Amino acid sequence: MPEGPETHALADRLSTLLVDETLTHVRFIDPTLQRRRGLLEGQRVLAVEARGKALLTAVEGGWTLYTHSHLFGFWRFVEDLDALPDGAPPRLVLATVRGVAALYAAPSISLWRTDDLGAQPYLSKLGPDVLDPAVDAKALLAHMRTPRFARRTLAMLLLDQAFAAGMGNYLRSEVLFKAKLAPYRLLQDLTTGERRRLANALLDVPRRAYRAKHDDALPPGKDYLAKTRAQFGFEVFERKGDPCPRGDGRIVEERLAGRRLYWCKSCQT
Repeated sequence: MPEGPETHALADRLSTLLVDETLTHVRFIDPTLQRRRGLLEGQRVLAVEARGKALLTAVEGGWTLYTHSHLFGFWRFVEDLDALPDGAPPRLVLATVRGVAALYAAPSISLWRTDDLGAQPYLSKLGPDVLDPAVDAKALLAHMRTPRFARRTLAMLLLDQAFAAGMGNYLRSEVLFKAKLAPYRLLQDLTTGERRRLANALLDVPRRAYRAKHDDALPPGKDYLAKTRAQFGFEVFERKGDPCPRGDGRIVEERLAGRRLYWCKSCQT
């Protein structure tokens, strides 16, 4: 599943194609949505943004298209409708004079009044988005005080979108390594300093991963990342058996919360 950095990068690409252009063609595979395509077709696109792992495409007229790729959804970009590949049809097609974006295999596509997006089930449960420029370490530290998170392990929490939106499996391993924290730790047992390390890592790692996708120039509205290092590479994820980058121990792989996690038992405590 694409994580926050990939979803935000996809929003940037869709923005280049769609924003300030009129949707000349809209097609849904779902018959109910297809009957409502007129809410989008012929309308100018105002914005495409990522929230957590979802994409929101807002148009004039007060409607927003919600899409979430989950595990198997993916987008294709082509120059015109005739260039779409044969085979399984896309679940969604959006076209402007700049080109065509087609979404395949995604199970979650819906139309919402823009003013009602707060009621969308996925969006309504999201915690602070680690790639939202308005989110800082202070906000994350305050969110950590939410009672329902207290007795959960970090391995579980860092996959919970209600705790930190945009997080995912490779980010989980890298954030815990950056914060020098073991995945079995309970949030309630972390010291003030450890919580601060976790908050800083939750911002630093995803933002470096996203920044690395724009090592040439940042897209509009992303100036807050100008001082973020563009270099990013896995320090522990999928590096089972490798020496720890900090020089102590080796990277181990465990399956926690149903997903692979990589960490160093020597330096993560």
